[in-house]
Amino acid sequence: MDLICVEPVEAPHFTIRVRQHQLSVDYSHSDGGKDRGPSPTEMLVGSLGTCIGMTVARYCQTVGCSTEGLEICLTFELPDTGARRIKTIIVDVDLPEGFPPNRVSALARVVRDCPIHNTLTSPPQIDIEFSTG
Repeated sequence: MDLICVEPVEAPHFTIRVRQHQLSVDYSHSDGGKDRGPSPTEMLVGSLGTCIGMTVARYCQTVGCSTEGLEICLTFELPDTGARRIKTIIVDVDLPEGFPPNRVSALARVVRDCPIHNTLTSPPQIDIEFSTG
């Protein structure tokens, strides 16, 4: 797997680097940032959306259907209690025009098997190690 590095630009603005790509992550103005990129929470939800989208697109190729008109829109809810986690993610998938209706249930099974969905439903162990200068 490729190394992913995260470095501050001007906290809370960070840059994620992976291979030759750079992504900006920041908080919105209302959350104390300068809105120079999506928040970490939005990136996580967006990762789920892109994983679903790529899975649907691959399935469309398999069944010979265009991806034109495919759109995945997501929202998320945080708990009312102030817990620091996402409570619910709502995913709306607009399938391309002409997608075969008899393939929707099969597509749903395939989408539920995307790596990000699987990770969110069965979280990985996370080991954090600190080092000093």
